[in-house]
Amino acid sequence: MNLVDILIWLILAGFVYKGFTKGLVRQICSLMGFLLGGWAAIKYHIYLADASRNLIHLPHYLATILSFIFIFLLIGLLFFLLGHILTVMFRIILLGGVNRVGGVALGFLEGAFIICLALYFGASKPAPEKFRGYILRSRTAAPFLETGKEIVAGWGGLPELLKPASGVNRTKPAGASKD
Repeated sequence: MNLVDILIWLILAGFVYKGFTKGLVRQICSLMGFLLGGWAAIKYHIYLADASRNLIHLPHYLATILSFIFIFLLIGLLFFLLGHILTVMFRIILLGGVNRVGGVALGFLEGAFIICLALYFGASKPAPEKFRGYILRSRTAAPFLETGKEIVAGWGGLPELLKPASGVNRTKPAGASKD
């Protein structure tokens, strides 16, 4: 077990703990706030920037940045509050345990998703050769790396510059038996 293996398990444990403490409802609301907040900020920040620029007389670039941040944080806050209200309702109807177990599952999936992408990009060509070697020698990283490759392929792939180094698919962990 090398450092990459230990880091993977620590990150997964951290996300599972976060899922347990927040619960499924708050985890989902947090994710929805992030996604919808980002979408709304991208889509509507220009309109708010134009309106605020005329009212407050801000420079265009500053109004644009502040509008994006404001929309993103406002929607995130609304989903945060919704998550807390729904969590209280779950506790009242005695579904707090189900909420926590669901939070553990979602936390694990969220952590695994982030690890998959991080390892995929860590095994890509721009990453230092030594760093890629650590990832490719890790026993725990292999399934996450393969899943990361499938996720990125499902998104339509990446430019040639960011493709993983050759041998990612065929590399066996150090100490693995040879077939």
